[in-house]
Amino acid sequence: MDAVDAARLYQGYGMKRFTSLEFGDSEGADRRQDRGEQIRDEAFFYERAVTCWLGGDYELALRNYSRALEKDSSFFEAWSGQILMLLELGEYPEAIVWADKALELFPENPELFAAKAIAYIRDARFDKAMAFSDNSVSKENITSRVWLARAEVLMKRKSRIAENCVSKAMSIAGNSADVIGLEAGRLLRRSGKYSAALEYLNSSIRAFPKSALAWYELGCCQDSVGFFEAQVSLKESLNLRPKWELAESRLKSCQGKGPLKRIFNRIFCS
Repeated sequence: MDAVDAARLYQGYGMKRFTSLEFGDSEGADRRQDRGEQIRDEAFFYERAVTCWLGGDYELALRNYSRALEKDSSFFEAWSGQILMLLELGEYPEAIVWADKALELFPENPELFAAKAIAYIRDARFDKAMAFSDNSVSKENITSRVWLARAEVLMKRKSRIAENCVSKAMSIAGNSADVIGLEAGRLLRRSGKYSAALEYLNSSIRAFPKSALAWYELGCCQDSVGFFEAQVSLKESLNLRPKWELAESRLKSCQGKGPLKRIFNRIFCS
């Protein structure tokens, strides 16, 4: 499965920049359709947004989610995708603003409450994060993303049941299991659960072999536990997305570690 195929499975979750983004004109779209070119509708921009996310380009993904929303303002996945990219970019207040805007169209949607919980927990506002997480899991039609958000909140609070929420997310993922597995692996890596993260991230590489993001996450996790293979994974990430600063920085750090540091990591971080 390549990155474009993944778009059909992905169900994502903003935006200070929304009004400044460039939008295509309808006449141009009509001309392209007459020439037999692919119609640039909401599905086109949505798939491109997911491909950008899998490539680790959150800014470009954000722009494409917004263009999908411009084509169809009732497209929930475009709203949630924007919010997710704002979270990736660390723009937590903006993510909350756009989650609230989305709730005006999709009242009581559990994923939107879950997204707000993530924004608050990453902004170190623990009480609000827990309140919105509690709210999200009390709704009907809970999705995998709601359980992943719950897991993130509980991991920050050092709860022993946090990983159970990851398992719940995977158990109901259905056709989105590959993407949810990648997000689960990323969450577990950020939380220092490296052994569990490696299982998910290795599976993600099999599902998304052309994803710079998946290779980057795997490389970071391997580096954290002292595996030499980390350099191979990070180089592959850079091969797929040249000059990606995050991957370049992590590779440089990885290459600078001596064997004793790797042994230490393997013993105490795995």
